[in-house]
Parts: sequence; C-alpha cells; structure tokens
Amino acid sequence: MKTNIGIVGYGNLGKSVEQIILANNDYNLVAIFSRRVVKSKFNTSIESYDNIALFKDKIDIMLLCGGSFSDLENQTCNTLLNFDCINSFDNHKKITSELERLENLAKQTKHRLIMSVGWDPGIFSNIRAMNYSLSKEPSSVFWGKGISLGHSEAIRTVKGVIDAVEFTMPIKTSLLNARKGKLVHSENLHTRECFVVADKKNQKSIEKKIKNIPNYFKGQDTIINFVSHEKLLKLKHNLFHKGEIISNFKTIHGSKCQINFKLKLQSNPNFTATVMLSYINAILNLKQLNLCGVFTPLDIPTIFLFKPNSRKKIIEKIC
Repeated sequence: MKTNIGIVGYGNLGKSVEQIILANNDYNLVAIFSRRVVKSKFNTSIESYDNIALFKDKIDIMLLCGGSFSDLENQTCNTLLNFDCINSFDNHKKITSELERLENLAKQTKHRLIMSVGWDPGIFSNIRAMNYSLSKEPSSVFWGKGISLGHSEAIRTVKGVIDAVEFTMPIKTSLLNARKGKLVHSENLHTRECFVVADKKNQKSIEKKIKNIPNYFKGQDTIINFVSHEKLLKLKHNLFHKGEIISNFKTIHGSKCQINFKLKLQSNPNFTATVMLSYINAILNLKQLNLCGVFTPLDIPTIFLFKPNSRKKIIEKIC
C-alpha cells in the first residue's frame, strides 16, 4: 500500500520534494498546500493552506517545506494537530525549545514529528554526535561557499527588502587551521555575504536591521551588498552548497586522530529534499512501534531509514 504524502510550502524545497515523490512508486502525492496562488508544472493538486485540516483522513505524512524564520514554527504546530510530519527547521539555537514546545502536542494527538531534517541540522548533527562520543570535544564545522536558504529567507522578512540571497563562506585561514589541528575556538569561522534588492532611500536602515537579526546575523561577520533585481536573479540560480566537519583529538594513549566529513552539493534544495524523503521510513517505523512524540535525526536509529521489517536484509548488505 502506498504512503499518502502532502507538501506544505512550494518554494525551491517544496518543488524538489514534489519531484522525488512523483518518481517513487512507494508514495502517492495527494496535494500541495500553499498560502500563495501557485501552479505545479506536474499538475499536482494545489490546495489552500487554510484547507489543510480537511485532508486529515487522506494524507499519512506531511512534509513541511516552508522557511524556518517565518513559517515552520506556526505551520508545524498547526499541521501536527492532524498529521505525522517531517520538517527541515534549521535554527540551531531554537531546536531544543521547539522540541519541548511541540512534545506534548504530538503525544496528545498521537502523532509523530521528525524535525530539523536536512544536511545541517540533520546529517551533520549525526556526524557531530559520533565525533563527540569519541573525542568529548565539539567538532569544527564549516559551511559553504553556498546560498543559505534560511538566512536568505530571514533577510527577505525585513521591511523594505524586495528580494535577497545570502552566501555563507568559510574564512580560509580558519579552515586551514582546523585541518592542521591548530584552530583556536575563538576564531571567526565564516563570513556572511548578503545581496539585497531594496529602495535606495531605505538601504541604511535595512542594513542595520539585517545585521541585528538574532540567531542569523547578529554578532556575525556580515557584508551587505545592494544590487539590481537582474543581478540578484543570476545569483539565485547558484543553488550549490558544501560543508565540512573536522574533529581533532587524542586518544587516552596520546595518539592523534582526525576525522573529516565533507559534503558537496550541486543543489542545496534537491539534496535537502532527498534527506527529508529518507525519513518517511522513520515515521513508518515509529508508527509500527506505536511511538508518538517529537524526534530529531539524533533520536532515529539508522535502521529506521529503511522500510519496516527490513533490518536483517540491511544489516547483511551494509555491516
């Protein structure tokens, strides 16, 4: 029996999720829910977000593809009332508070939410956890160069901004120091370069507001460039991204160890969508065990990323 899927949000991530679902025979895409008037080039049914509760008995799992800054906190809460959910909430500093806020709701409604599913948080979270279990020290994490979907969305919420993208770039000297095992933890690791379309008369106040957005730009090395709409359209096509985790430590015997994990993406949303879809099996495994609540990728056993009842086959193939 196919799993019935719904998508909430139809930006770059929602469109990527749509294509993967339509290409997979295990899933049936019932509808896309949007607050905007949009049209799918694959003729997927588009429904108003206001009508989402009407699909309670028609959809098994909702994939929430809105932005973390302005969408997911409200949409996750509302959607979890009626559906099992997966989201890509990426505000690292608010993950714990979001988990605690939604836990009772998930248990009361007997639903499951797997939150912060992507490459970071997500895959990188699991790698950091493994490294920390070995070294008892935090890893050094570098993102970019690439467009951060979350930071770009945060800029676009500033009044007076017409459109914007943000490129996250590692500081080269810090990255080299980390690879050599000489990184000082107080070092700045990234520069955040923003390209913004806005009216000239508001640019000074807009720049100040962007640099003071908490959890995204405040206290960060941030560069603001005001550009034309035409230039921004060209930049927005650059959906590549990459990241690297570096862990340097010594065993109790004094021997040096270094663990490096690298990720290079031609399309950030395409890869994030792929990660989100891999956690559909996790929802199905949790459901089979009658487990409800809010989970992060750290809470999900790796074997749950495969179809229920396939444990022995996967162990034989991979271990």
